[in-house]
Amino acid sequence: MKNGVNRAAKAKTTDKDLRFLSSCENEDLRVLCDILTHDRLGNIRITEQLTATDEYNRNYPEDMLFLVPQISNELLKYGSNTLATFWHNEPDSYQTVLRRVCKQMDVRTMEKDSVAKMEHNLLTTLCQDTLDKMSERELRLLANENGIPDKRLTRQALTAALLMAVRTSRAVLTRIAARVIQYIVEIITIRGVATAGIETATRAVGGALGPIGWIALGAWTVYDISSPAYRVCVPAVLQVAYMRLNRFEQERSVA
Repeated sequence: MKNGVNRAAKAKTTDKDLRFLSSCENEDLRVLCDILTHDRLGNIRITEQLTATDEYNRNYPEDMLFLVPQISNELLKYGSNTLATFWHNEPDSYQTVLRRVCKQMDVRTMEKDSVAKMEHNLLTTLCQDTLDKMSERELRLLANENGIPDKRLTRQALTAALLMAVRTSRAVLTRIAARVIQYIVEIITIRGVATAGIETATRAVGGALGPIGWIALGAWTVYDISSPAYRVCVPAVLQVAYMRLNRFEQERSVA
């Protein structure tokens, strides 16, 4: 890491709810950056403004902390109302963007809900959609990984037990969300397959990732039907939500 990392870690972003990114892992930040800058074919997005900057060329991919303000602003621009951003030259808050993403994914929110609560509900919904589509064998494997006794449980009972664990345990939610989001990110930021065609490429990724990979691919197809901005904004917000939850779990384990 370059000298001056402490300065980078303390750098202020444009939004108070994204300042925690300055204390996240380099790899997680790189993933978030890739979502914002590259499409499923590995091409640079036409509307992105990060890759042409000196900061990006100087710090990507090893020193992502130096890019936190730029990454944060890029995310907010994708999630903001384009016309309003154009006239006022200022994107919406992360809380507003998050609320839009929750609406896009049919996650109910209330006006008084905090960012952390909305993100928690968002990740819980994503995991629930995935669990509902898993086979009994896959559910049992997941139950074993999370210390849930499964021998006498039916498929319905297994699903209910895992859903309860997701809703009541941040640790379980973090583990399952990390897996599902990883598959989604691999699908939407696939690189070097322009000549193969996206249909062939997604099949290859689904096969490589296994059953849950196919489930994530199928679930993502449902969400990936709206505007181009949402195709970037939704996975980016999911990644941010996971990063915040993971950061919380890391801090709790140290305490």
